[in-house]
Amino acid sequence: MKKRDVEAMINSKEFYAKKKWSPIERNKRMTAIAGTVLFVLIIVELVITAKLHELISEHIFVGILLSGPLVVKIFSTGYRFFLYYTKSPDFVRAGPPNTLLRLLAPFLVLITILVFISGFGLVLGGHAKKGLFLKIHAVSITLWLPLLAVHIYAYIRKVPGLIANDWTRKSKFRVPGREGRVGINVAALIVSGIAAIIMTPWNAGGHGHGIPSPLVLGIVAAVIAVLIAIPLLRITNKTTKL
Repeated sequence: MKKRDVEAMINSKEFYAKKKWSPIERNKRMTAIAGTVLFVLIIVELVITAKLHELISEHIFVGILLSGPLVVKIFSTGYRFFLYYTKSPDFVRAGPPNTLLRLLAPFLVLITILVFISGFGLVLGGHAKKGLFLKIHAVSITLWLPLLAVHIYAYIRKVPGLIANDWTRKSKFRVPGREGRVGINVAALIVSGIAAIIMTPWNAGGHGHGIPSPLVLGIVAAVIAVLIAIPLLRITNKTTKL
């Protein structure tokens, strides 16, 4: 193989993305684990929220439990964001995320933070502040679901492969640090689980009053958002590498 061909291979995105020691691959797998845990817990939370007035304690418990994996995912994606924009060679060579997802990411992070801050405010705040927190929580949930749906749609097909490769016995797919990745996510769940047990007001459920309107509006908006995002993601995928 000619020297220039070797150099071209070394400088290619694929070469850096597939190298075992690549920080890109390790970061992807950390994000995939946290994202999978979040996905499962969010589905559980949505099912519970459909009967919110009867299962308010369970809603609070799962909401607090979500905070641990969420912190891991924000730090994991933030790590890649920081290194890419500070021109770290490995992350620059791997390329940026999809353009549409990059545009939506700041809004998704901001709304996610509002959802959780307002949720904690409802649990910890006094009666005088609960009205304000409830309004913020309802609006942020309605805005959060469509952004979240687009994010999940864009990545859900990639995550199973990343998770499977992290547990395969085939050496060519293994990446160092699996125990650490799993350990961090388990530790985050344990910490948020302890917080959830302590902070949840048990026996807070009442009589059912139907599905909350913010959930209904959010789900409808999520379906519309995904339908709009599908062609846009296809267009932007032609110019950027996910």
